[in-house]
Amino acid sequence: MRYPAVLLIPIAVVGISFFIGSDTQSDQTEEPGAVLYAEFCQDCHGTNGRDFVGRTWKLGSRKKDLLRVMEEGYPLLGMPGYGATMGPEELDSLAEYVLQQAQKEKRFYPTAPRTEETSDLTIRADVIMDGLETPWGMDLTDQGGLLVTEREGRLWHFQEGVQRVVKGLPDDIIVKGQGGLMDVAFWTDNKTLESWVYLSYSKLHPDNDRLSATGLIRGRWEVADSTFRLADVETLFIATPYEKTHHHYGSRIAFGPDGMLYLTCGERGHRDTHPQSLESRPGKVHRLHPDGTIPADNPFLNIPGAEPSIWTWGHRNPQGMFVHPTTGEIWTHEHGPKGGDEINILRKGANYGWPSITFGRNYSGTIITRDTAMTGMEQPLYYWLPSIGACGLDIIDGGQWPKAWQGNLLAGSLSFEYLERLVLDQDQKVIHRENLLEDIGRVRDICTGPNGDVFVAIEGAGTVVRLIPLPKL
Repeated sequence: MRYPAVLLIPIAVVGISFFIGSDTQSDQTEEPGAVLYAEFCQDCHGTNGRDFVGRTWKLGSRKKDLLRVMEEGYPLLGMPGYGATMGPEELDSLAEYVLQQAQKEKRFYPTAPRTEETSDLTIRADVIMDGLETPWGMDLTDQGGLLVTEREGRLWHFQEGVQRVVKGLPDDIIVKGQGGLMDVAFWTDNKTLESWVYLSYSKLHPDNDRLSATGLIRGRWEVADSTFRLADVETLFIATPYEKTHHHYGSRIAFGPDGMLYLTCGERGHRDTHPQSLESRPGKVHRLHPDGTIPADNPFLNIPGAEPSIWTWGHRNPQGMFVHPTTGEIWTHEHGPKGGDEINILRKGANYGWPSITFGRNYSGTIITRDTAMTGMEQPLYYWLPSIGACGLDIIDGGQWPKAWQGNLLAGSLSFEYLERLVLDQDQKVIHRENLLEDIGRVRDICTGPNGDVFVAIEGAGTVVRLIPLPKL
């Protein structure tokens, strides 16, 4: 059965599930593969294999890669599977035809998709988005769309191979230093069934363009006529005071099982001012109702002079956060200075020590403090020496991942440009580390889906990849 054209339109919008690029045409023959191409593929991919010529193929350009995608499909890129429509011989002749057309370009060399060999698993990294400037944060909508921020001030919605800009963003984003548009979170109110998109960003001071602060806004999610926008945008939180610096914004967003919103805020480079003070907002993790109001059970609500939104304090620059799928605990990691990147489990009212205790040193190599522990301050679950530039943190849960990988942590490295796998024992101690996707680029964020999908946003390369586990035979 031929797929209706409407099902294939999304592929035509972005080009092709496999490729991006330019246009080349050649004469079509009446060989079986050409006939099948004209019937099933031409409407979206152009005559004579146009979209397969002179282009970069995202999912591999060997015959075995073509056959896999033609048979199984790739719904995330809008590619339907034809395994139930065509027999093996038909698929083979179609793949041969596509390769013949592609090979008319002299620079065409069949290549495999990127794979990673681990001790017990092969992982394939499929590029699903590219051409991004600085991807920073990701989240999934309740309809399976992927929201991706670019630090330069753009928000994208990606689904079935179609990438569209989301309108209605705030106009006071300052893109400077480490600042810009940062994290994104999608949330649906169970009572009203309204969906909202939350964004964190470096917010420009309304009266002084030299000052900025970590800001949090939300907008009601509206979709109409294939247009995505945020409506009724409102500011929920500003991590005052505004500062002249342009780094250490923190900015990760997560919704806990208690229905509360958690927001990380870096100390803005003022380590001796904010982290150990309850009277300012930087250097903390804050806990809010989804509408921005303060929960009645926040730990410092009734402390004179304390900011009532504070949940935990003594943080440097937390840029990874997830909710543990089994325990419901909020896990974070944060940048240390020279050494001392940390993984922490957040506990109500706890002080995580920066800069009174740390395993790191100043970037010059001089000592910040000789104390790595102190009464009343939490110890990290794990710390890195040297620092990896930890950014993005999530946990493998479900899907096709084998048992040995369930509950493993994935942390991004900005400094060494890889994805790190951390294996924990039953006492939540890290017992094994493994580098994945080495030299792929600065890993900025990791996002996992309800079906076990793992997405990785890579700065520098400007891509988002999807990781597919392939058990070794």
